Amino acid sequence: MKRWPLTLLLALIYLIGLPLAASAQAVWVEVIGHAVAANSKDKPAARRRALADALIAAGMAGGVSMKGHTVVDKGRVVRDLTMMRAAGRVLRYDNLGEAWGGNTVQIRLRALVAPLEGPACGARRHLVLVTLPPDIRVSPNAPAWAAQMGTDLFNDALARLDRKRSVTLDNVLAQGQKPISSSKNTSMSYASLTRGDVRLKGGDTQLATWFDIDTEYGNGKGRQLVMRVQIQLIEGTGQVTERTLSNAVKLPGSGPISSALGAKRPKLQAQLSKGFSEILEGLVDLATCTPVAAHVVRSGGKLSVPVGSRQGLTRGALAFTENPASDFEALEIIKLGRDNAVLRPLDPAMKTSVFDGRIVRFVDAGR
Repeated sequence: MKRWPLTLLLALIYLIGLPLAASAQAVWVEVIGHAVAANSKDKPAARRRALADALIAAGMAGGVSMKGHTVVDKGRVVRDLTMMRAAGRVLRYDNLGEAWGGNTVQIRLRALVAPLEGPACGARRHLVLVTLPPDIRVSPNAPAWAAQMGTDLFNDALARLDRKRSVTLDNVLAQGQKPISSSKNTSMSYASLTRGDVRLKGGDTQLATWFDIDTEYGNGKGRQLVMRVQIQLIEGTGQVTERTLSNAVKLPGSGPISSALGAKRPKLQAQLSKGFSEILEGLVDLATCTPVAAHVVRSGGKLSVPVGSRQGLTRGALAFTENPASDFEALEIIKLGRDNAVLRPLDPAMKTSVFDGRIVRFVDAGR
């Protein structure tokens, strides 16, 4: 199998649409990938290796960045490493055909390549959300209507997310419920018996939200009502993406004239909540624009991941390892379930033990 430096793995991870800010436009390129089959039975795997080779070449067509790292001990170079990373990412591609010459396969692709620092997004993955109950803290000095505002905002935002095709609200936890591992025994748990279990799966993404509503004085603006919101998406791999929001409105005085002339409750609520739904939806859009990722589990000589068709994986997807200690390796899906997939290294010489616990990221190569 053709070996590439780790940094090209990182390039391929980013090839498939990370939505970062920039202005350059995507361009179409034509690339060729090669691979050699050990025998006739190895031809399907060789075809996938050639496709991976072509995808990497497409990313390289967007330019490369180089970084050197040299360690010198007593005047002697003990480590000299040059890292190369693609500057482009593949949003989509067309397979222009393949040709075999003996045991060598050549695949031509026409790929749409965008800069790494670009706003475009490729095919979106499907996000399975488990929403934790919002943590709402309201100061006793705040108006009585503020206590319900956090709950209303949260419920309205969930209704908007539920209408997105790329999102499934799998569980919406009630107050007092906590998600638990799918393998934990809760048969003797009072909380589980009275409130029910919400068991997390490896492919689930948790949504956690905190509201802090309080009154403040300062900056010559008199008494203000301030709402601070923290939103987190917690992936099954442990990756956390966070956004925050802070809004403030001036509260009317307590006298009859200032109360009559001051802003009314609906207007104050609208000003306080401005941007909340947009920030939450933007965070979810960012998550769906990143590749499906999971930890590999080795059991009985087999490799599996706790993600499957629910997260948008297809039978033709390729998995690439994330391991800074070595070159990247590619794996193919040999069995795809709703919530899991069984993997096999494309290189038959690789031992399955080296993949245990690694993070893999998937690229849809089934077209």
